[in-house]
Amino acid sequence: MNDGNRYNFSFSYNLAATPAATGEEELIAFDECLEFPLPGQRVLLRGKGSGKQIIVTNDVAYSLRLCREFRTLSGHIDHVAREIPELRDEPDDIRQVLESIRQAGLMLSAAAKARSITPAPAFTPAEPALCYCILTCDRSEALGRLLESMAASHRFTESNSYHVIDDSREAENRDKNRSICKEFSSSHNVKLQYFGAEEQGQVLQQLQAQLPEHAAGIGFLLGRYEENPAIPSYGRSRNWGLLLARGRRLVLVDDDILFQRVKPTITEAEVALTSLSRGADFFSADREWQTLLDSDQADPSSGAFSQALGSSLVETLSLLGKDRLPQDALRNLNPADFTHLQPDSSVLLTSCGYAGDPGTASNLWIYQLPAQYRQPLFASEQDYRKHIRERNAWMGSFSPTLRNQFSLMSPLTGIDNTRLMPPFFPLFRNEDLLFGVMLHQLYPDALFLDNPWAVPHLPAEHRTWDQDLALKPQNYGLLDFCSDALVLDTSQLQTGSASERLQDCAGFFNGLSHLSKEALEEKIAEQTLGLRTTQINRLSKILEQSEEAPTYWRDDLQRIIQAGEQSLATPLPRGFQAVPGSENEQQALARSLWKRYAQGIQAWESCLQAMRDLQIDAS
Repeated sequence: MNDGNRYNFSFSYNLAATPAATGEEELIAFDECLEFPLPGQRVLLRGKGSGKQIIVTNDVAYSLRLCREFRTLSGHIDHVAREIPELRDEPDDIRQVLESIRQAGLMLSAAAKARSITPAPAFTPAEPALCYCILTCDRSEALGRLLESMAASHRFTESNSYHVIDDSREAENRDKNRSICKEFSSSHNVKLQYFGAEEQGQVLQQLQAQLPEHAAGIGFLLGRYEENPAIPSYGRSRNWGLLLARGRRLVLVDDDILFQRVKPTITEAEVALTSLSRGADFFSADREWQTLLDSDQADPSSGAFSQALGSSLVETLSLLGKDRLPQDALRNLNPADFTHLQPDSSVLLTSCGYAGDPGTASNLWIYQLPAQYRQPLFASEQDYRKHIRERNAWMGSFSPTLRNQFSLMSPLTGIDNTRLMPPFFPLFRNEDLLFGVMLHQLYPDALFLDNPWAVPHLPAEHRTWDQDLALKPQNYGLLDFCSDALVLDTSQLQTGSASERLQDCAGFFNGLSHLSKEALEEKIAEQTLGLRTTQINRLSKILEQSEEAPTYWRDDLQRIIQAGEQSLATPLPRGFQAVPGSENEQQALARSLWKRYAQGIQAWESCLQAMRDLQIDAS
């Protein structure tokens, strides 16, 4: 703040002279605004979505930036007074500012939004025909275990189709997986189609022959990366899943899970529409999740998981048994996600949580959990040390949760493949993160339903978290770099059809491939600094808000923050972690892959259309 004096206002011409009072219990938040500096320590604020505008002093603009979370009016007054000591004794001034900004149309109302979203009466969706694609790679034992758990919990029907997409490198494992599928089909009277290297090669050949102008792009999305077979190709199998589903709703199934619903450890009944990350609860003993198996509703892909796909928000709320939406359900939305939330927003992705190994490489997420989920960590230092070392938790959403962002991992993923979906980047990790960001580009108002149950995630090898990993400088891998770059590049005015936006994504990756060495290195540097400073600020805020936390937890968090501060003074990376070669070689490989991915995106819609006409030879 510049000083502790009372603020002076200059408003736009359409502001009422006497602002109407805001309900004390109404949840409100300051809208996303563009800021245009003016002489005399003033700034013009213009709502990005509403177009409403107002001129205020710089001091007022500063205080409004503190009001971007939904609170009651009295909650905002208290928060601003805490953050700005000069205003501690000026609650009436703060109230006047907030009332005036609301009157100008720059305060978002959770109550008004909730009233505009009325659940559809008696919505009963038709049972969708689903395509189940099990993704496996050199884990024959896990595949067999998964299939037997499906036989126990899932009702196989002729209206659904079932595929095993095999990305195994070893011929012996491919033979085993083919035999497992054949034996399972015979013993359970199920048509389970094995889709391995031979079958993939045949279809790829047909697609490239039918679309010779797109042969290179199709080969990148669907073919094996022979230049370096050691590079993981998680996205490639997912692309085959999108093609095999061919316009139907798709369920992607990881091979190292059990197909069994695990109830949450905490019950939260209300639906939430949120911008917050998932919650977590921690198990004290191995396989403790077995006490939470849901014998009444064993199939994790049943109910809202599959039925909500393609449904609107109001239909989904009805499906979840809600006859109204309370304003508190919107409390944790940020202004950008709030603006995208519409009654006809469609659910395009569904997911569930993890029971057992949460599947994350680092335990840093534990320190960033929403406050209510951090408390169990503090029961004792012994338990805390165990929880940040052992990968043994229930991680997910404890109530039906809808988000406007699509960046969460899930061991079981539902996709409304009746819509145009972007292709996955075929190589490296974080393919799901990039897919989610691209999906948001195509459908900015769409939603992601995270269901309040989990599946057991049981990797073959026992894994623990490296305690020093959280202290290491944050650097980008290739696909998380692309994801953040695409978000930063997004136009504020997204226009055109999903097809046109997909081609815009192709243009984006083609543009990345043509960056000069200097421009690429500067972009890596800028995004890395943004990544590190964002983490420092986020963790510092958590530390500041955790005065009641035990010393051992605060000390650990402080060490992570200090390590982050120190990383700002170290040389910045010029390449990407987990990408082979020197930094110069990493840059060259990235450019090559971006160009090929752009070609794949350009070919994707033609590829989808051609796939409808092909005869698929699957075992």
